[in-house]
This record gives sequence, C-alpha cells and structure tokens, in this order.
Amino acid sequence: MGKSVAKPRWQACNIFGLEPAGPKLWQVNAAGGRFTVAHDEALLAPAAIQPKLIVKDWNELVRPRLNIALLPPSQVFIRVVQLPKVEDFEETLSMLEFQLEKLSPLPVAQIVWTFELAPSRGLSETQTAVLVVVSRQIVEEFLGKLEGFGYLADRIEVPFIDQLLALEVSRDSVLLFPSAAETPSLLWAAWWYGGSLQNIALIHLPSDGHPAEVLKAQLGQIAWAGELEGWLTSPPRFYMVADEATWARWQEWLKDHFDPPVEYVPSATPSNLLSMTAKRAVQSSSKAGLLPLDFKNRYRQQFIDRLWMQGLFGVLALYLLGLLAYFGIVAFKGYQQDGLQAAEIGQGNAYTNAVRLHDQVKVLQEQVNLQFAALNCYLMASTNLPTDLNLESLNFDRGTRLTLYGNGGPEAAPRVFDFNAALKQSKVGGQPVFKSVEGPTINLKPGGAQISWNFSCELRRPEVE
Repeated sequence: MGKSVAKPRWQACNIFGLEPAGPKLWQVNAAGGRFTVAHDEALLAPAAIQPKLIVKDWNELVRPRLNIALLPPSQVFIRVVQLPKVEDFEETLSMLEFQLEKLSPLPVAQIVWTFELAPSRGLSETQTAVLVVVSRQIVEEFLGKLEGFGYLADRIEVPFIDQLLALEVSRDSVLLFPSAAETPSLLWAAWWYGGSLQNIALIHLPSDGHPAEVLKAQLGQIAWAGELEGWLTSPPRFYMVADEATWARWQEWLKDHFDPPVEYVPSATPSNLLSMTAKRAVQSSSKAGLLPLDFKNRYRQQFIDRLWMQGLFGVLALYLLGLLAYFGIVAFKGYQQDGLQAAEIGQGNAYTNAVRLHDQVKVLQEQVNLQFAALNCYLMASTNLPTDLNLESLNFDRGTRLTLYGNGGPEAAPRVFDFNAALKQSKVGGQPVFKSVEGPTINLKPGGAQISWNFSCELRRPEVE
C-alpha cells in the first residue's frame, strides 16, 4: 500500500466480507476512476453465490475485476512507525523490512504484513507509517473459508485503515473507533499529536464490568506511556467515531466518566467506506499486501489454466461446429446432386422422346411434302401441257427431281420449248414449284412420223425442321 499511485486499470471490484450476520458480497463499479457500490448481496450458503460474479474468465482481459477480501480488524495488529521522510516507495518498504523483526509481535516467518502512509500536518522530517501485521495462519484459514465460496482474492484489506485515514484531524485528539456490535468487545484508539498519528491501540473490553471504566483505565495507561515517550504534550480530548446507533449506546456508558466529555464524530457510511477501500486497493502497490505470495501465484496460475482450458474447449467446440457445418453442407450438396441427377435423367428421357417425336414428325412432314409436291407436279404438267403434245410419264427421283417423257408430231417440236418455259414460270401459292428446269431433249423417231422429248426439273423443297 504505498503512495505510488498509478492510473487504475480495473473496471470493477468485488468485495467479500465474513460479516457477523453472515458472508456478504459487494460489487463496486470502478470505471472512469469513480468508485460506487453498485450491488450488495447477503450469502446464505457457498452455493448461493453466482459464479459469474466472482470467477474470472476471458472477460478479465477486456474488463478486469479486482477481488478484495475484508479481514476483520480484531485479527490484525496495527502499529504506528515514525520513519525518515523519503520520496521513494521502495526505500520506505526497505526501512520497514529492516525493522520488521523488532516491530512484529510474531516471528517474521509466521506473519504477513503491509503498511499505509498516514498524512501529517506542518513541516516534518519524518513520515508516519501505519504497519499492519497478521498471523499467516489466520490469513490462510481466512482464505480457505473464501475458497469454500469459490472466491479467490487478489487483495486482503482492512477497512478500518480507510476509516482512520479518511478523517481530517486538525488538533491534538484521541479518536475512538468502537465495534458496531451491541455488546462492546473491542475498540481502536488512535492518538493524533503534533500533527501526526502517534499511536494506535486495540482495547479489548470484557463482557463483565462497566465498559467505560475499563476503557478509561486503558486510555490512561496509553497516555502515561505517551508522556514517557515525549509525544503526549497536553491532556487528551476524546472523540468517538461511530454511527448514530453505536454512539447512542456508548453515550450512556460514557456519561460522567470523562472530563471533558467524549464528543461525537459521524463515521463514514458503509457504502463510502467500501468505495474508499476499493479505491485504495486499486491504487496500492502490488509489492505490499496481506495476500501471501504463494497464494497469489497459485490463484494466478489457476486463472491462466482456466483461460487455457476455456480456450481449448472453445477451439474444440469451434472445430466440432465446423465439422457439423461441413457434414451438413456435404449432405445438402449431395441432396442437391441427387436432385440434379434425377432431373438430368428425366430431362434426358424427355429429350430422347422429343428427338424421336421430332424425327417422326419430320418423316411425316417429308411424306406430306412429297405428296403435295407430286400433286403440284401433276397439276403444273396437266395445266401447261400443250394440246398437240402427249405426256407419256412422270418420274420422281428421290422426291427432288422430276423427269417428263412425251411425244408428238414433228410440227409440235416448238411446243416442247413452250411447255418447258411454262414449267419454269409455274407457281403454287406465290412460290415457284421448281428450283430449276433443264432444257428439253427432242429426238425424231424412226420413220419421221413422230418425235420424242424429255427434260428434268429440280423441285423446290421446303426445309423441314
């Protein structure tokens, strides 16, 4: 916990505390450097907590959350240490480590510790450090209880430190911080003299006897020690920092026991106190804290392992999803292919039938055309044949060529040419009947009494599609 303040990177804080009424979880929104309590939830059992609220996953890489655990103040040892004023946090840490064996109530190997610098008034060559020491066994048992809820803490904090440092002390005084329990059990006393915090003492109050009398006796012993050390230079004035309900109980107990009477100072509300704790936690140095290093490393490794496992499961799920998509696409394409093949077979059969029908129609049309061509030839030949010529025969050659044979008297030879010319000009329906007509061949029969003639005509055939 030093004064080396860095810009917070945390987006939210979870604060978990084992309250006398039961465990409780608070959520503090830390976005934009403004710390506000967004949600609080009392937990009846370990299973009641929602894992998504406290378990860290891939979202931590984008919106990191700080898990804070609140250690009860009755389990900590707090001591005020005056050190030479330095600007370097590392140097302050080294000075405390050098004196730790003398300052700690337990062997150094059996504790965890941290510190916070307290503000001072006026010009001074010293700085005041509030040393917090906790038994390692207590911390391990506390973390074990948190792990039972699935809560892995990033930091362990003592909210009393924030309540103490939040007060602006402008005169020599003694601040009393009683517990909120209906039966008084303990009370913190902070002594501010000479503009600096001089002493912090935890006073245990017995269940039997008058609490004010025990408190006055304990404070008198501390005052006597302060006089011997030289920092208590005037009679102390006492102020009690508490909520209204706690002050109302203590006001009856303190009546007629202190002169001048103990004055009342309102304490920070629970929401404000949690906000201050969260703010100090995100701004504190990672090198000073009550969370043991081996627990911190183990929690960090568990977080990394969880990310690896989630990543592997994600890749596996993506791979399986890809396989399902692949097989689905293959099955769909196979179904499409089967449909196309069936359609192709159907179209092939239809095409074959269509070609066969087309050929049949074409044959029938050819036959019809030949019939009409033959009739047209008969019609043209009979219509244009001169009366003095005789037509002996009409021959069709493959339906494309017509050959006419005939006879007549010698004097009818010019009529053959007229007949040939008439066939060249013959038309049916406005279309020529013949594509071409060859010239006639005329021969004189033996005896000279008759002639024979013949010529060929190429028919104009329409294309059949």
